[in-house]
Amino acid sequence: MTFKQLLERIRDRLIHRSQISKEKLDAAFLRRELDGKLRDLGEGYRYQVRYSVGSAAVPDALSVVMAEVVELEEKLESKQQQIARLEKESAIES
Repeated sequence: MTFKQLLERIRDRLIHRSQISKEKLDAAFLRRELDGKLRDLGEGYRYQVRYSVGSAAVPDALSVVMAEVVELEEKLESKQQQIARLEKESAIES
């Protein structure tokens, strides 16, 4: 193999690796976009189930997850209330 052939092989390999890297980057952006859409879908579904009276039933396969979501929302609300109470106490002491 000549020096020129070696350089051509290296160049071809670099081009190929850069194409792979670009495709991986594109896939990462698509994954992020998909994650966002799935989050939007989940939030929309949760809202429909939680706040639409009688119009959205939870399929059996999702009932456990929905119950966990409700429990986590309640815990988060409690934590936020506790933080607000502590911040209010801190402001009074100052």
